[in-house]
Amino acid sequence: MNHLETSYTTQDGLKLYLQAWLPEEPKASLLLVHGLGEHSGRYDHLVKTLNQLGVAVFTFDGRGHGKSAEGKPDAFFASYEDYLKDINSLFEKVKSYVPNVPSFIYGHSMGGGLVAAFVLKYKPEASGVILSSAAIKEAEGTSPLLIASAKWISKIFPRLKVLALDANSISRIPEEVSKYLDDPLVYTKSIPARTGYELLRMTRFIQDSADEFSLPVLIIHGTDDKLTNPEGSKLLHAKAKSSDKVLQLFEGGYHELLNDLDSKKALDLIHDWVKTRIE
Repeated sequence: MNHLETSYTTQDGLKLYLQAWLPEEPKASLLLVHGLGEHSGRYDHLVKTLNQLGVAVFTFDGRGHGKSAEGKPDAFFASYEDYLKDINSLFEKVKSYVPNVPSFIYGHSMGGGLVAAFVLKYKPEASGVILSSAAIKEAEGTSPLLIASAKWISKIFPRLKVLALDANSISRIPEEVSKYLDDPLVYTKSIPARTGYELLRMTRFIQDSADEFSLPVLIIHGTDDKLTNPEGSKLLHAKAKSSDKVLQLFEGGYHELLNDLDSKKALDLIHDWVKTRIE
């Protein structure tokens, strides 16, 4: 197994950290898009699971995240549409680097929302999409006043820290929470106003366009996820016009299903779903 590390310069001049794990003879490829505040190095179990199938896994640290951040990670990006441009460019590079095999896209949390928005906006040629705890719908009971004020706050004070995420909500396993909090590449402070507003814009776009989603899709979400709303996953599954669509809800599951009590069940599900689509 070859592990590669490199960088990619975006259309607006940012340098993003990229890494990939390549089997000797890839049977498929997959681009992985991580979640808010975290980074691409937190998916060892998934990478190993996919590599065993012969899937080449490519991933990157997004804008303001991990090793792509200038200085320390701050989870800041000015436009979710810039993020979609990054995904589009990198997915095309993945397909050209490993040609003539099925290609997949995986997104977790914010990354799941970005992947869903990417599919809806760019209509990529992909063999399938996996969405884990995707950010598609705001939390139930979100204040209308907060939503109304988000736009002007994000314009006037784009880097103002406005939204705190509870790390204890990522997993029911205390050791996983500790690993998350102790990781210097994970951003654990409050999210900047602009980032929060752009994610709100992204979710509204997905909700308005969900009936145009046509790619094969596996959607997984924990029913006790307090960081992204499981109702968003249900909405996309119900509205998508895909003939091949699966929604799996994990009863009592927290936000990071791959690092939670049902991690083996989640990994086995992903393994089997991909396997049937590359053989």
